[in-house]
Amino acid sequence: MTISLADELFENVRNLEDTETIEDFELNQCTFVGAVLVQHVNPNPSLVVRGVRAIGCTLNRCRVSGVRFEDVTLDGLSVRGGTQHLHGCIFSHVKISGKIGPLGITSPLPVPDGELVPGAEQALINAYRSIDWAVDISEAEFAEMTLNYVPGDLVRRDPRTQFLLRRDSLSKVAGRELPDNADILLNQINLTPFDSTVVVAPTRSKQFRWFLETLEALRDMGLAE
Repeated sequence: MTISLADELFENVRNLEDTETIEDFELNQCTFVGAVLVQHVNPNPSLVVRGVRAIGCTLNRCRVSGVRFEDVTLDGLSVRGGTQHLHGCIFSHVKISGKIGPLGITSPLPVPDGELVPGAEQALINAYRSIDWAVDISEAEFAEMTLNYVPGDLVRRDPRTQFLLRRDSLSKVAGRELPDNADILLNQINLTPFDSTVVVAPTRSKQFRWFLETLEALRDMGLAE
């Protein structure tokens, strides 16, 4: 049975369990302040969020790390206190749509004593081998978005503003004149352990036009799809 919550404020909620499953929630216009959803113990994320639908929610200075998201729908998200990073997480059938604040799907975090859990990055690579699609961002309007730790081929996207880069395309760069600062975008492929990544021209950013024109130029050169 799905539990529905609306207009709730959750402050300093902490979940540090490595094997818990949080599932079957619908969250409408809820706000999380200082919330922590983190597990450092298992290199293969075993803290699971499944069957959750979040509509118009807000995250303010929250921490998320080492979580597996399955069958999740995120429709509109406000972000306060800087970019919301999702560190070392795995995504399977996650739909992101609507207006989305600054978001980043990035590398695993070290444990509190400063060391990365052995095998954490390889565990992510292995996990995606059995996932048919990871995230659908085709209907999202981003202020900022990085997807360094999701295989680009597993991202459902809008090719008008969301571009696929492949590692083997870098072999075509040598000796070619690139648009100004295009190397910043091309370098995204060096920040991922996968052979492809998606780079987003964020429609809600003041730099949208530069992102779009640069990525379109790279596509015309055969360096992006």
